[in-house]
Amino acid sequence: MESLTLVQIVSLVTLLAVSSVSAEVYYDRPCRTDVETVQGFCLDRYLGKWFEIERYEQEFETNLDCTQAQYGLIDPSTVSVMNSAYSLMNDTAIVAIGTAKLSFPEDELVPAKLNVSFFGAPNDRSNYWVLDTDYENFSVVWSCETLPENRSRESYWLLSRTRQLTQDEQVMERVNSLVEKYIDPEEIRVTNQSDDRCLVF
Repeated sequence: MESLTLVQIVSLVTLLAVSSVSAEVYYDRPCRTDVETVQGFCLDRYLGKWFEIERYEQEFETNLDCTQAQYGLIDPSTVSVMNSAYSLMNDTAIVAIGTAKLSFPEDELVPAKLNVSFFGAPNDRSNYWVLDTDYENFSVVWSCETLPENRSRESYWLLSRTRQLTQDEQVMERVNSLVEKYIDPEEIRVTNQSDDRCLVF
């Protein structure tokens, strides 16, 4: 796999979104209030590279694969975000730069809820909720945006530290339990991480 050069990054950077949760999965109901997240979230342990294993299709991720996220610490409650992906259909790479802040850094429970935004957009909405993670293998991320007329729009990502999710029995039980509880299996789109054209970001 080849590395992405600076020239490629500059020439292929595209505005993916002004928000990280512009999803295509809509519901005729308000956002659920019973969704639980990790408590005592350790931002330091969450840093580094994650590979997307599956997701709800997103407007800004349509037909993209090889998707990765890289998180780096800015201060105790803020991280830099670099999302990258590759279109296997037309051989183009996309990179998006943003920031993520803990939504409730003063809460003594430290819930795993973050405000994520890209390209200088307002960073004022809690739109990245980590439902479960062991920091070393997997992360289940969910989000919901309230829409007019009691409607809502949801996002979902399953992330892994490696291009293939571990088949460890305990990890799979935790992931499957959350998917069964909160995620619509008919809306899941598997991300191709195995193509030889997937770049190293």
